[in-house]
Amino acid sequence: MTALIEVRDASVRYLSTGQAALGATSLTVNPGDLTLVSGPSGCGKSTLLRLLNGLIPHAYRAEVSGEVLVGGRPVAGRTIRDISTIVGTMLQDPRRQIVGTTVAAEIAFGPENLGLPREEIRRRVGDVAARVGVTHLLDRATAGLSGGELQMVAFAGVLAMDPRVVVVDEPLANLDPAASLRLMREIRRFVDEGGAAVVVEHRVEEILEFEPDEVLYLEDGAPRYLGPVEGFLRMAPAGDVNLPFPTLVSRAGELPAVTPPSRREGGAAPSGQAVPRLEYRRVALAYGPRTVLADVDLALDARERVAVLGPNGAGKSTLLRAAVMLVAAARGEVLVDGSPVAGRSTVSLATTFGYVFQNPGQALFSATVGQELAFGPRNLGRDPEEIARDSADVLRAMLLDGEKDIMDRPPRTLSFGQQRRLTVALALAMRPRTLILDEPTAGQDLRTTTAFLGHALAAESVESVYFITHDVDLALTYADRVVVVDGGRVVADASPAELARDESVWSGAGLRATSLVRAVRDHPPAPAGSIPHPFDLARDLAFRTPGTDAHSSNPSPEEGTTPS
Repeated sequence: MTALIEVRDASVRYLSTGQAALGATSLTVNPGDLTLVSGPSGCGKSTLLRLLNGLIPHAYRAEVSGEVLVGGRPVAGRTIRDISTIVGTMLQDPRRQIVGTTVAAEIAFGPENLGLPREEIRRRVGDVAARVGVTHLLDRATAGLSGGELQMVAFAGVLAMDPRVVVVDEPLANLDPAASLRLMREIRRFVDEGGAAVVVEHRVEEILEFEPDEVLYLEDGAPRYLGPVEGFLRMAPAGDVNLPFPTLVSRAGELPAVTPPSRREGGAAPSGQAVPRLEYRRVALAYGPRTVLADVDLALDARERVAVLGPNGAGKSTLLRAAVMLVAAARGEVLVDGSPVAGRSTVSLATTFGYVFQNPGQALFSATVGQELAFGPRNLGRDPEEIARDSADVLRAMLLDGEKDIMDRPPRTLSFGQQRRLTVALALAMRPRTLILDEPTAGQDLRTTTAFLGHALAAESVESVYFITHDVDLALTYADRVVVVDGGRVVADASPAELARDESVWSGAGLRATSLVRAVRDHPPAPAGSIPHPFDLARDLAFRTPGTDAHSSNPSPEEGTTPS
């Protein structure tokens, strides 16, 4: 049987930066294989996928050693068009591969370029739309879709090409848990029908449910483990990888200590009555004739952390965009610090809210990182020395200060995850009182998420943080309060512990109970409203559970290999 993909001691060095991105990596993917690729942000995962689909060296100028074979033939000397008949690709940022103006046109784009008959194209569009669950979106404009909806449409476009293997980069990053389940079921089905898949993902627990045959773990641009899931769960650094909660309990003795950011004391107006930072009074929000949210009554305090959960396209981003007048209320009233948002100046909103878009490309427009960081503060009248000092501080907080010549780098030469963190740095540089973060941790490994989110929450100027996420565990761990949006309405508003125990919420709203949620139900925390960090909860349960092995163990040679 000819392998669909063979990587033989491949190394990559990008010519644009001169930096080695991947070293001496080998991998074989056969029909019927589902391979998970994991590792910290910036470890070379996306670079590996670019080798598999021919983007290196055709779209990215790079020096490559070793050999990559697709369908038994070397990638070198073949066109991307030729490779794409075998390898289908879903990029980390779906906006970078969406070209059709409507969903139907986007799914049809690939088959049209293969010169297929019109009837065959129509059949493929209908079939894959039904499989992926986007039939209801076929007539919608792609420009009006949410990030999660774009992710599903991009995958439908990949399947319409009828490839033999799919490579997907962070497929769950923008998806709600229910959509993630639907996508992974389709990937598993594709593999079981004789195809193969290579999946790069940080949300490891959700992939493990679909029984990957092999895990490749990369670190610092080099392979550290290649083998079965069982060995990976024993060797993966618990501080870097989102491991299932039972694995954390079994490895409790090696979990790193965590210091959660301190909660800020509640604030009040001079009269003694608390004034919400952001308040919605019977608000309806719409884009043209399409109403997205209706009858919203919600008050978010000036000194609290609020997570917003809900399905793709439910209106989560729309809800918080209203805070900065990116969408105006069709009915009702939106108030900021007690006064109508419509009456606030741009400068007032910019210093009250630091708004971070889901797509970093919407906020990056300057030639260099330094110019990006200076743009907003300069418009506020700050002097160059102050701007330089603040720029250094926020880059350090977002773990970007270690990048070579970072201030002179074009922002779009950074990785997608680094671009996300840069946009948070841009917001912090404005010294806002409230941060609004739309999917800030998508595409970030656990260590990076813990560090940069901790810095953001502890920033001196920041009194409150409102963040949209599909990461249920993140919401339960970092928020004081969780708001759930579904069906055009706010359907839940509770403390993390209360939400975890409310099984009616988990049966709908695009949510799924993770192993952490189940552990919280079985072992209610005290105080009742908050949830301890998963590491602390795992240590506590391991201490209370007789016979728990709290020590690390390494995979034996027959279970996997740790490349030298």
